[in-house]
Amino acid sequence: MLPSGNVYSVTQVAGLIQAAIHQAPELARLWVRGEITNYKRHSSGHLYLSIKDTETVIRAVMFRGHAGRLNFEPANGQDCFFLGYVGLYPKETQLQFYVEKILPAGVGEEAMALEALKKKLNAQGYFASDRKRQIPNLPLAVGVVSSPTGAVIQDIQKVLWRRYPGMPIYLFPAAVQGKEAVDSIVRGLQAMAHAPVDVVILARGGGSAEDLSAFNSEQVADALFRCIKPVISAVGHETDVTLADLVADLRAATPSMAAELAVPIKQDLLRSLEDTALRLRGSLLRNLDRGNERLQRAGGSTVLVQPMRWLDPRRDQLLRLEERMLLHIHRIITEKQNLIQKEAGRLQALSPLATLSRGYAVCRTEAGDIVLKSSQVQIGEKMQVRLSEGSLLCQVTERSVR
Repeated sequence: MLPSGNVYSVTQVAGLIQAAIHQAPELARLWVRGEITNYKRHSSGHLYLSIKDTETVIRAVMFRGHAGRLNFEPANGQDCFFLGYVGLYPKETQLQFYVEKILPAGVGEEAMALEALKKKLNAQGYFASDRKRQIPNLPLAVGVVSSPTGAVIQDIQKVLWRRYPGMPIYLFPAAVQGKEAVDSIVRGLQAMAHAPVDVVILARGGGSAEDLSAFNSEQVADALFRCIKPVISAVGHETDVTLADLVADLRAATPSMAAELAVPIKQDLLRSLEDTALRLRGSLLRNLDRGNERLQRAGGSTVLVQPMRWLDPRRDQLLRLEERMLLHIHRIITEKQNLIQKEAGRLQALSPLATLSRGYAVCRTEAGDIVLKSSQVQIGEKMQVRLSEGSLLCQVTERSVR
């Protein structure tokens, strides 16, 4: 009898398990603590091992890219912290832990705390490249927050004055390790905000992780983040990367390199200024030469030697324009006169005087009203009669309504 329902292949079952693992966010990135066993470094550079505690063992692998960044050699029986994710080894359908970082348990707690702080500051934008400021090309003065004794300040001063003799240096003498270091560095960065400097170098020489712990503190990172002056960090050796390095506007591998990045070479600037001055002088002389040539050409031109030759054709052109303008004005006046005469004729035809000249008259009452009907006047009333030439004052002796 065949089984009812769906039937899966082994590969399909492995795929379902793998999908379930991928959908579990807590398995995507986690720290695991355990003891190393079955450790083997393959010729390819990959590390194969198992991680166990008192009850359980889980198979693990660390690929060459991550293994190459280890600063110690793991060994069987070593208690460590492992950062990575859980996956499925497909050929054997076996759970496997893919390791990205290994920290010995002795220093693991501090490293994990530093890793957590780094994630927090990164999420808050402390390491963002778009907030980092440019180092000025030529600062008026350089501030240094470092120990007043030792080789660091001497190296910085030597390089600064070799590159730019006489460059003012303002030193805030800070403790760079020990219990006082964090507060001392913070005070130094705050003091530089009010100092007459354009760039600040935060520096100390190399040392152990414990020696550099002050530069991995949240207080120093926050002081760097809030410092209003651009800061170059030069903490430890080139391989040491602290939180201060990540927050600072620019990181230098060594204090001497920080000094090189802070100021230009004065002689290079002077040579550049001299070159610029020579180019400007050459450009000015060329412009003067061109101007003199133009002036000489202009001085020998006909316009200046015999100006009337230049004026004669233009005078002739002006006279021609004047004649054309007068003809145009005369034509317009003639047209307007003809139009006026035509309109005057029309008005004359409509004028009452023309009517009077044909024997008609205009009668007005003594009040000046035109008489159109006989009923407007009374017998005995006087009227003024306007003729073609002159007028009469008449008295009504008789009237007819027809």
